[in-house]
Amino acid sequence: MPKNLTDGTSRNAKEGLLLQPILFGDLNLPNRVVMAPLTRMRTPNEGAVPNDLMREYYEQRASAGLIISEGTFVSDQARGWFGAPGVYTEQQRKGWQRITDDVHRAGGHMIVQLWHQGSISNRELVGHGRSPLSASAVNPEQLVHTGYGVTEMTQVPMAMTLDEIQQTIADFRHASKVARDAGFDGVQIQGGFVYLFQQFMQANLNLRTDSYGGSIENRARLLFEVLEAVLEVWPSSRVGVKAGPMMPERGGFRSSTSTLPTAEYVYRRLNDYHLSHVMLMRQQADLSGTPIESLEGDGVLHHFRKLYSGTLMLNVDISPGRGEQLLREGLGELIAFGRDYIANPDLVDRIRTGSRFNPQRPEGYYGATAEGYTDYPTMSEPATSQGEVQYARL
Repeated sequence: MPKNLTDGTSRNAKEGLLLQPILFGDLNLPNRVVMAPLTRMRTPNEGAVPNDLMREYYEQRASAGLIISEGTFVSDQARGWFGAPGVYTEQQRKGWQRITDDVHRAGGHMIVQLWHQGSISNRELVGHGRSPLSASAVNPEQLVHTGYGVTEMTQVPMAMTLDEIQQTIADFRHASKVARDAGFDGVQIQGGFVYLFQQFMQANLNLRTDSYGGSIENRARLLFEVLEAVLEVWPSSRVGVKAGPMMPERGGFRSSTSTLPTAEYVYRRLNDYHLSHVMLMRQQADLSGTPIESLEGDGVLHHFRKLYSGTLMLNVDISPGRGEQLLREGLGELIAFGRDYIANPDLVDRIRTGSRFNPQRPEGYYGATAEGYTDYPTMSEPATSQGEVQYARL
């Protein structure tokens, strides 16, 4: 059991583990309910500057044990999703500072997810006449979100030169400093799914013959070099990584015989860094007939719990009741909720009291306005034409 797990005796046992406090690195969190990183496209301005609408949104959800920001770009070159914010300029720092100040005043904790989309982008999003960069000049065949309700397929990116790899490492280091100065409580490196680090680790997308290609160790090298750069800015107790074998199983991101050994290598090596957490996703895609079919459902949690001795944060398709069960089984220490947090700013209170959940309104997931973003009622506010409600499944 991870050393940073509290014994839970400070709260009424009837509340369950999910609502018990936990020592998260060196932060005392009041509960193990985490707001997962959620891209919401509320930063349509050219400078990717966080705004007052986002400030209200995050402040509403400050009762979470921990908030993880939406994916946040570390540089112009990292950009790949319209309407997502950055954390690398002074204006962005000021925008985030207003948000973290309000979250802290409300008693919350917040870390930022550092994001580089690599080849999942286009020239317009990257800007400055530059093309998206990746491990190799191979089209990942994924959708790029270029506007509200507008997507396009990726094109062939440019292969990163060694100098560009070093610049990318420097970009993460710089963004980490901006995040620290913006008042965040820590950082999480987005190290998986379809983004830059997974592009390097995916054998069919990484055709390099230098020290960043070929063997598993080489393909994972960039992730660990970036991690060590971030650790020059933050103590390990304030740094986490999102990583694992889960991908959409389409286009260039299909599991192969090297997928599991690569993820296992990453998890074993992450043990050496004494991080605040590693975030592990359950699978959304159908794994039937794939080389990682055994990781379907909770299989991935059982597999990687055996490999990683630190704090695991579990995510994807986990209800509060199921989250409580996973914590009791020792498969993780925190549960990250995504869509439940979109519709329920007071999710912790609803879980605690077994109260009804607001219904989801998918049409508001992405957009530029408060509709479907900051207008969900709390339990103390009347619902307005929300339709049927859902109960917390405890």
